[in-house]
This record gives sequence, C-alpha cells and structure tokens, in this order.
Amino acid sequence: MKLVRYGAPGVERPGIWLEATAQEPARIADVRGTSFDIEDYDARFWRTFGVERLRGLLTETNLKTIPAEGIRLGPPVAPPRQIICLGKNYRDHAEEFDAQVPAAPVYFSKSPGSLSGAQDAIRLQPGMERVDAEVELALVIGTRACGVSEADALAHVAGYTVFNDVTDRDLQQARLQWFLGKSANGFGPMGPWLVTPDDLPDPHELGIRQRLNGDVLQESNTARMIFRIDQVIADLSRVLTLEPGDVISTGTPGGIGSARRPPRLLRGGDVVECEIDGIGILRNIVEAIAPYVDGAGARVRTVLKTQAKQENR
Repeated sequence: MKLVRYGAPGVERPGIWLEATAQEPARIADVRGTSFDIEDYDARFWRTFGVERLRGLLTETNLKTIPAEGIRLGPPVAPPRQIICLGKNYRDHAEEFDAQVPAAPVYFSKSPGSLSGAQDAIRLQPGMERVDAEVELALVIGTRACGVSEADALAHVAGYTVFNDVTDRDLQQARLQWFLGKSANGFGPMGPWLVTPDDLPDPHELGIRQRLNGDVLQESNTARMIFRIDQVIADLSRVLTLEPGDVISTGTPGGIGSARRPPRLLRGGDVVECEIDGIGILRNIVEAIAPYVDGAGARVRTVLKTQAKQENR
C-alpha cells in the first residue's frame, strides 16, 4: 500500500493512494472519512491500528475516495518525535565529502519542523548561497524497537519513502554540529507516499537518483550503503528506544551538487527531482526569498521571488 497525507499544510488528512486504472484516474481513499477513529498517521496509529487496519478499510463497500489530481500531498507521516539521519553512508559520498569512510555509523538529527511535502517549494532564505539537495531512502518505525537484533530489525519498519536532505553547506561548515545547516524550514521534502514493506520486500536493491533541472547528479543503488538498515536499527536500539513514527534517513550517494566542479548549487527556479525505484518521485521547485526595502525606506520585508521556468514545471 501507499500511505499519503493530503490537504493544506498543518491540516493534512490520512489517505491511501489508489493507482489509476484503465477505467479511472488515480484516487485517494479518505481514511478519516471512512474510519473516524483514525485521526492521522501518528504514533497512536502505529501503536493501535497499523497497516492491517487499512487493508480492512479497502474492502469496505462505503470507502470514500476523492480524485487525486491537483491534491497537495504532505509528508506521508505526522510530524515525528525525531528524525535521525546517517552521514557518509555511501563510500563515494564519504570520499567526496572529506575522504574519510566511517568505520561506524555517523548519526545526526534534523528538525521535524523541516519536513515538507512532495511538491512543496524549497525556499532559500536571504544569504543561503551554497545549498544543495541529497536524495535518500527513509524509513518510518512502526513498532517500538529497544535492544533488537539485526535479524529482527526490519520487522519494526512501517514503511519506506523518499527523503531530500536539503543542506546549507556554508552553515554546516561554519558550525561544529550539522543540525542547523540541515534544519531550515522546508529543508526536508518527504514522500510522495509511504510504501509498506509488503510492497517493497528488499529495501537494499533499489535504484536511487537525483536530477537537477533534468540533469542527473546522483545515480546509485541502495545496495551500496555502507551500513544496511537492519544494522542501523539494531545499532541505534542498543542505545536508545525507537518509537513508532520515528523517521530514519539512510544517507545519500555521491554526486551532490556542491562537490562538483563547477558546483551545481540550488537557485531560484530550479527543479529538484529525487527518485527511488519502487517508491516514487519527489519534485520540488526552488524559490529564493529576497529581502527588499520599500519605497519609503522605513521597513524591511521579505517576498517570495519565484523564477521557475515554464519548461521545468
């Protein structure tokens, strides 16, 4: 199944993506409208309902659906308790980053407030001159994991999705911690949906790529991860408890824009596509937020300066 959350930012509703058929275009099953006790894809949902409940909903004769065309898709899970990311989990990215391949997983956190939807804008605030995208496979924890073994680790995964770990490189390098450079509003596009493990049986054999204005910057396969998902979950759970709804993003392959010569940095009007085979595509337009002084010169405000090229829409 493909789990989605749709609607305006902050008031998304839980749904199930229903693929287009020969008879009709794609639709979204309105989970809340069909089962009023399922409020959202949040920690409570994973603890008390889970995917089996959704499968039951799909068999109901009164299933409510809406046309999917033109509907905004938000992050496929409710704002999580935490987002844990892996740094340098692909050898080629470690080598382009600082030439040091880690002997153990490198973890950092990203603010849950950075999450945005599958087609939301990536907004560059004034002064953000060296920002680029990172395509990553992310997973959502479905059941509490504490002290789990590698053999049991994948049983704790609720599903998989595409994640774009947008990063301000100047800010990342200027601080001892990566958190601030990774956590700007909108710097975590996620989606377009959460694919359940039964539809993605092997997360370690997936093509993964990033395109910038149609040019392929990153092209790899999740088989090239240094630390596999089962290893990561087991490693984390030996130290801390992973709760339902927690997000883990598994790192990005080589080819990021800031490591290229010349660099391919994000600019207003750019279109970033992050794609993982078997899951889908995140497609986000970049908007530059430009400060200006009004005619009287008394107040400074900000406006969205969108320079999206029509051919890239």
